[in-house]
Amino acid sequence: MHSDSHFLLMAIVSFCCLLAVFAIAKHYTKNSFIPSDAWILIAGIIYGITLKEFHIESLPAFNLDPDIIILVILPLLIFASGRLINLDCLKSESISIGLFATVGVVATSFLIGLPVSWILGIPLIHGLLIGAAAAATDPAAVASIFHNFTIPERLGLVVEGESLFNDGTTVVLFGLIASLTFGGEVFSLTSSLAVFVWAIVAALPLGALIGWVGAFVANRWQERHVSYDISITLIISYAAFLIAEDLLHVSGVIAVLMSAITFYQFRANKKEPVSENEKTHDSVSDFWEYIALIANGILFFSLGATTGLHDFSEVPTIAVVVGIVSLLIARCIVVYGGSGILAIMGRKLSMQWQHVLVLGGLRGAVSAALILMIPADYPHRGTFLCLIVAMIIFTLIIQPTLLKHYLKKTTV
Repeated sequence: MHSDSHFLLMAIVSFCCLLAVFAIAKHYTKNSFIPSDAWILIAGIIYGITLKEFHIESLPAFNLDPDIIILVILPLLIFASGRLINLDCLKSESISIGLFATVGVVATSFLIGLPVSWILGIPLIHGLLIGAAAAATDPAAVASIFHNFTIPERLGLVVEGESLFNDGTTVVLFGLIASLTFGGEVFSLTSSLAVFVWAIVAALPLGALIGWVGAFVANRWQERHVSYDISITLIISYAAFLIAEDLLHVSGVIAVLMSAITFYQFRANKKEPVSENEKTHDSVSDFWEYIALIANGILFFSLGATTGLHDFSEVPTIAVVVGIVSLLIARCIVVYGGSGILAIMGRKLSMQWQHVLVLGGLRGAVSAALILMIPADYPHRGTFLCLIVAMIIFTLIIQPTLLKHYLKKTTV
């Protein structure tokens, strides 16, 4: 068998095995408050350790190419999440979401990056790199917990909206810090701030326009079919990302997010019976849920496998402790401090809601994607992988437990 054919065969077998792992994790954790992503991450770590300890070179290492993460996985992941947000509801909480997703992200990056850089004895700009990666929150696990309780619509919207939009701002901030770290660019506060703001602000109308065009085209067709909506949404997700990143050099994540929100806001076909519209919507929704499951699973398993290949003894235990404690302190400062600012602006959040926001600040797929994008020859990559894995596991196992207990004891 030719080497190319053997590589293709191994790729197919490996992908099928991954699908089996994802399905098993999803099935046996469906009634667990600990999300399946945590178990997939742990499975990846065990796989990586097995490869390292037994020197098994015939099996794939699952080291994802950064280009695959950026160009293939990230647009799908963001669109799958963005389609669940209602534009009208989003407008009502734009101030709260905007504050947490901008100022909160920058503050979190510094509040984590400063102590990590100090404890590891590395320059601050390197510490900010992992601080930025850890700033992205993931609403998936929180949403699964919310389903078991009566949660006010506004609180659910703030949690999900913050998580979705801070994914975009986090990617922009991470890219900016990465260019300073790896590109050798000279830091300038004014120019960096201008790039950060422009990348976010310019991406909003771009994504909205692409989403509206997609909805307009879909609504012009006489009949509605599952394949049409799936094709259009796939095109929209990649078009928004590529136009934003490669042509206009603004945030592709924000553009994809806005395209998803806008598409589903204007997607309607009044010529079709309501039952047909609902049937198509459910089928497309199932498709995107599956895409999200696969994208999340690949990122978590790859992060675990890559980390498992690293020598854990090289990472000081105190650094892991400092990373987790810094993450919790940063979340408390951002939520409680930000809520104080919102109260002054007339957008008060109750103390119970603030506690839920703190406990709901889980880390997930975007943090995994960003840390995997760090170049393989970067001297601190292995350490950063271990730190981010520790943070993700802590937030996906400990915090859901505390959140579930708190919601049982308190009426929000």
